[in-house]
Amino acid sequence: MKVLVTASTGTIGSRVVKQLEKQSQVEILEGSRQALRAGQIHFDFDNEDVVLSALKRVDKAVLITPASPTELETGVRFVQIAKDAGLKHLVFMSIHRVEEAPLIPHFASKVAIQKELEKSGLMWTTVAPNNFYQNDYFFKSSLLDHGIYPQPFGNVGLSRVDADDIADALVQSLLREELRGQIFPLIGPEALTAKQTSEMYSQYLGAPILYGGDDLERWEESNKPYLPAWLLADWKQMYMFFQRQGLKATVADYIQQEKILNRPAKTFESFVKETIQAWKR
Repeated sequence: MKVLVTASTGTIGSRVVKQLEKQSQVEILEGSRQALRAGQIHFDFDNEDVVLSALKRVDKAVLITPASPTELETGVRFVQIAKDAGLKHLVFMSIHRVEEAPLIPHFASKVAIQKELEKSGLMWTTVAPNNFYQNDYFFKSSLLDHGIYPQPFGNVGLSRVDADDIADALVQSLLREELRGQIFPLIGPEALTAKQTSEMYSQYLGAPILYGGDDLERWEESNKPYLPAWLLADWKQMYMFFQRQGLKATVADYIQQEKILNRPAKTFESFVKETIQAWKR
């Protein structure tokens, strides 16, 4: 079985590749915006000939769409080309409960891609993760040097999830035919607020960690030097949604997740403990 993994050097894609390398029956084609080693190809989502050529070389694909102002068009076009290429199975990474916030641009993209999948006639499986634990890697300096947890997701709560669990579910989607035609939420075992998150880091760092707060105007201003305007506006809407409604799993979500993960999801506490130990080393 030959599998294309898009965004293969990213947080999730790299983990999917690593897990697929353990499967002797799988040959991997790694798509990346910068092909750096053997087994990787330069993959330009906006070049239809490149996409078609790659899809014609494989049986299945994992679609992880890159963040961009044209993500919706990119993802929909990928599904259409996959159909033209005769792809046998497409595994798509969406977002947990994405339909609840269709006005957030990158949420809207996932909704449109899912709709395109469902009408395409392709065999598909969708994995829909919550906010990644590993996003906190970006906050290392803020946590260690300033004692601040800066991600402004508020105090309603997110059912955040580990990237390795997401990758595991994507690989299971490729390997198990009985999972086809279903959407699987990927969520952690508890919903945590930003305050609880800060307290967890404080516990394992042995130093007070404060939550940076819900002021999105201040967050926007402080991130202007680092993020493009379109992404800053997108994430600001997302954090407004998180502060207002949160993104918490339901009982039905956990029941559905059990069908694909077959084990308990990693806890945030385990992630924090391991991450702090690695940072200290």
